[in-house]
Amino acid sequence: MSALGAARLAVREVCALAPSLGLLAPPSRPAGIAAIVRVRDEEEWLEPAVRSIIGFADHVVIGDNGSTDRTPVIMRALAREFPGIVETLSMPDADILRLTNALIERTRHRFIVRWDADFVAQTSGPARIMRLRDWLLALDQRRYYIVYPRMVEVTGDLWHQDPTHPTRGDAHCWTASDHVRYAYNPQGYEAPKIPKWYAVRAWELPCFYHVNVKSDRRMFLSHLWKRYLLDRSRPTDLQSYVDRVLKTEFDGLDFGSAARSWTQGWVRRLVPFDATRYPAHPELLRPVLGRPRYRLRVEDGRVVGR
Repeated sequence: MSALGAARLAVREVCALAPSLGLLAPPSRPAGIAAIVRVRDEEEWLEPAVRSIIGFADHVVIGDNGSTDRTPVIMRALAREFPGIVETLSMPDADILRLTNALIERTRHRFIVRWDADFVAQTSGPARIMRLRDWLLALDQRRYYIVYPRMVEVTGDLWHQDPTHPTRGDAHCWTASDHVRYAYNPQGYEAPKIPKWYAVRAWELPCFYHVNVKSDRRMFLSHLWKRYLLDRSRPTDLQSYVDRVLKTEFDGLDFGSAARSWTQGWVRRLVPFDATRYPAHPELLRPVLGRPRYRLRVEDGRVVGR
């Protein structure tokens, strides 16, 4: 961490004492955890993602902003199975920012966790996510926190990772407050705006997997979206940008063919998952290990395609 970053953290720690000193009203919500889940065409991992946090989260709000696959069917089935816990919201015309803030408005517990539809939690063993719940609820109830739990990321298939980030610490949960809402940051990503009186904490034992194992089309579109946000010369809409990339970089291929071509090249960078360094696959993923939808092709110890 840079000297400036350390100084900012130190200032934040001082400001975070304000509620304890009576200088700021303490959190007022009842103890518990609410999870917000933003979805659009997330049929592949949504069900295990939500099932894995039943018990960890007291309330799960799933918001859909325009799915065309089986995602709405899965949402309704989960709401029927877990009444009073799983709530659903449909906002087909909302952008990701408006959807996120609408989900936050529906929560009612002290902590909110942004849970993506491809996060699958550990439900047993020393890395189980219930340990994170116990720790969160034991924090000083008079103070406000932003917490970054660490996750293992598998990519391409369930047995490989991107060597540049085998784990990630950018997931987050926070003490609910009217002062915290999502906004677009300078890079164009949606992120929570956190007041200075929030203390920063981290949970370093990875207690869930980010399952970045999707169809060629989904992975390619995610790649293009990230490029789109960083491109200063980008057109006003994503589809125009995609059309431009297909024309200039993929010889005018249709989207599906271009996605297949891109994925075959991109997965060559991946390396085997190191089972000696990280918690084993979560229980809810283990049934899929014997019948995976995607499997990388390896020759002479190197990934050559999928």
